Amino acid sequence: MVKIRFKYTKYSELKMFLIVSVLIGATLCIVQYAKVFAPFDMLFYGMESLDGYESIPLSVAVMIILFHTLFPGIIILEEGTVKGIIYTITAWFFYAVLIHSYSEAFKLFMPLSAPLLGSLIAVIRVLGWGSKVLEEEKDDIKKTFGHFVEPSIASMAIENPDLLKEGGVRKTVTVMFADMRGFTKLCETIEPELIISLLRECFGKLISIARSNGGTIDKLIGDSLMVVWGNPFPQEDHVERAIDAAVEMQSMMRNLRSKWRNKLGIDIDLGIGINTAEVVVGTIGSEEFCDYTVLGNGVNVAVRIERGCPGGEICISRQTADGLEGHHTYERMGRFDYKNIKEKIEVFRIVQQQSLRQEYVN
Repeated sequence: MVKIRFKYTKYSELKMFLIVSVLIGATLCIVQYAKVFAPFDMLFYGMESLDGYESIPLSVAVMIILFHTLFPGIIILEEGTVKGIIYTITAWFFYAVLIHSYSEAFKLFMPLSAPLLGSLIAVIRVLGWGSKVLEEEKDDIKKTFGHFVEPSIASMAIENPDLLKEGGVRKTVTVMFADMRGFTKLCETIEPELIISLLRECFGKLISIARSNGGTIDKLIGDSLMVVWGNPFPQEDHVERAIDAAVEMQSMMRNLRSKWRNKLGIDIDLGIGINTAEVVVGTIGSEEFCDYTVLGNGVNVAVRIERGCPGGEICISRQTADGLEGHHTYERMGRFDYKNIKEKIEVFRIVQQQSLRQEYVN
């Protein structure tokens, strides 16, 4: 339902709406004065001629036409669509009673077609304009939210807010954790401002790669990035997309590492852990503050794999490897025990063109 109030509208747009409405009303007054609407008014009145009837003063006719051209739009903008239309119909009811009374009692010919046309134009214009404003507001909200939450999640929340209020939903997704190796130690030796600058540069590239491969940025955790494929929208090839993104990330990181080493004398690597599993998707937190994320043992496994992954490598679980279907080459690294994980996890390494070939650290 379209409902817009003055305080939510831009002054310039409202001003333009009123100016155009006055111009339309003035045009209708001129047409009324030229008696263009006379045949239609006579048809509404059920008259064959105007003999014996006197037209109302021009100034009164102008006020009537302008009122019916401006009132519907203003009242809809102020009170909302439903109330605005009800008030408009009520105004027309009283005007119809006035026409009937004065035309019969005093033989006055009052304008009917011009104000009716003005009202219809006003309603159509304000509803169309209101829809345009709402769409612009949605776009503004999406752009604003997009700086803080994933655009796909922002779009989903705006289009269907109830989805965020529902309980958790089970989905099979692919989860990636990417962590910059050596950054924590680096924080002890260089200025915080430079740390922020380096993180922004690196995360900017990583996020761009993840999104270009259909990934949803779940969160940033210090110098780590969590990305999910298969949520909030399903992706049949979520495993391949995740690995494609990981390979591209490592390629980018090799170039960035070379740049940082030459300019700043620092050496940073990227370790990536990926797991495919059934997780619970939903909001956690309270009514005041909540986070839309994925939870479950599958997420914990992805974290553990990433922590043991050597810098420059991409380590994946058996479930992820099984979903590749020959799109990438991988080799087995072994089965490893992890804290708070009951069973041993079989870990594989994605074979890259310039892999550093370091040993897995459990």
